[in-house]
Amino acid sequence: MLKRHNKKLNSSGKISCLLLLLLTFLLVNPVTTSVYAYDSAPDDSGTGNTGNTGDNSSSSAITSTVNIAFTPESGSASLTPITADGASAKYSIKATVGVENSGGYTVYLGSNTSELTGKNTGATINGVTSSAAYEELPLNSWGYNAIEGETPGTTFSKVPTNNRGDIIASNNSANIKEDNKTFTLSFAAHIGNDKPADTYENEITLSVVSSPLEITNDFGITTMQEMTSTVCSNAKDLDEDGEISAQLEDTRDGKYYWVNKLADGKCWMTQNLDLDLSTSVALTPEDSDVSARWTPGYTTATQAAASTISTSTTSQYSWSLGNYRITNPTTSSDCGYPKNDASQCISQFTVYTTPTTANGDANAHYILGNHYAWNAATAGTGGSITSGQATGSICPKGWKLPESNVATAGSFGGLINTGSIGADVVKLTSDPYYFVRGGYVQQNTANLFSYAGTTGVYWPSTPSSTGSYAYHLVFSSTGNINPSGSSARNYGASVRCIAR
Repeated sequence: MLKRHNKKLNSSGKISCLLLLLLTFLLVNPVTTSVYAYDSAPDDSGTGNTGNTGDNSSSSAITSTVNIAFTPESGSASLTPITADGASAKYSIKATVGVENSGGYTVYLGSNTSELTGKNTGATINGVTSSAAYEELPLNSWGYNAIEGETPGTTFSKVPTNNRGDIIASNNSANIKEDNKTFTLSFAAHIGNDKPADTYENEITLSVVSSPLEITNDFGITTMQEMTSTVCSNAKDLDEDGEISAQLEDTRDGKYYWVNKLADGKCWMTQNLDLDLSTSVALTPEDSDVSARWTPGYTTATQAAASTISTSTTSQYSWSLGNYRITNPTTSSDCGYPKNDASQCISQFTVYTTPTTANGDANAHYILGNHYAWNAATAGTGGSITSGQATGSICPKGWKLPESNVATAGSFGGLINTGSIGADVVKLTSDPYYFVRGGYVQQNTANLFSYAGTTGVYWPSTPSSTGSYAYHLVFSSTGNINPSGSSARNYGASVRCIAR
């Protein structure tokens, strides 16, 4: 009989999920028609879970969750030794291990004893003394094999009885949001007819020891998609310099973005969005600021060229003009026009790739990022509206585009007012705001990618009443900031998101 049992073990801040496999070999009299069998029973909770995810807000650690399941739930085999040479039997079980919110985990297999013991007679069958193939198992011995994957192993060893047993797998990453592994556990025995008929048993323990996921940033989360208004409002001032910041992963493409809680009490991206759009990849409510699946009309272009010019006010073009960051963010240095991409502006930009780890590099604040037409930035919800706000965006789930043409919190104007920025472009482009003079993409061959190095243009969710324009934040030189400027919706501008 195969049974499953869950147990929570708290040791040195770690969590262990223990499952006991009751391994049974049934020896029968040769003249009797019988088989040995095993089955699986659910644990007390019926879930197989250990621990819980807890509240992520501003916590220093998230409890790790472990799931272990066995397949099949039931099965059978027979072992009927007739001669002194005996008979052999083996079977395999699939064990699936799922771990969430872990700072590293280890999977063990072991037992309290290496022997199979007769349930009624007390007779024993020893574990194999050294690893052997199934066909070469010594008489009156048994062993196990544990291997990652779904193909059973071919050699069998003595079940370990030391501490938790043998390590059969591990993941040493300190930031595991979710990981799943499948193991095939195989057992085999070779038994002679000198052993009395009986049910020979051993309890096998499969255990997972998982450390909690340590959160070291000011927000207590690791991904952009975990951001909520509660997480933002609960973020405490933990830094000596009074700044609340973190680098969070956008789970859609694995890129990391700096996030700051700014003067208006709102949580902002302090780095330009660098999400490439594709006609074959839909944004979904599970990962993006959309109410239903949305697929853009165009895949992100790598150059501003005649082929990407569109006169449509509802154009959904976007541009990735190179992996660069602005070299001198507070200084105005115009690259001119027309340009096709940032590689033609080497006096203004330095090669830099958006990080895919929380590397702590402040230079990431100044990435060029991508440029988007307004109807691309609003994930198709801007369209031709002339009032209100676009309801969706290409921001991560839990984020949205800021508003414009107002001075309330959550808008470009509100941020400039509460931060006492006024017309000071140097302040706007410095810590902790880090806005970038990334230029914009105009929809004519005379301009294309233009004014990079001197001008920054950022889309909000706010349309203009004309229907063909939308408001935006625009700044240039050293003393020109307008949080309520406007331009044609088919132009390509930068995007910064704000937490909902």
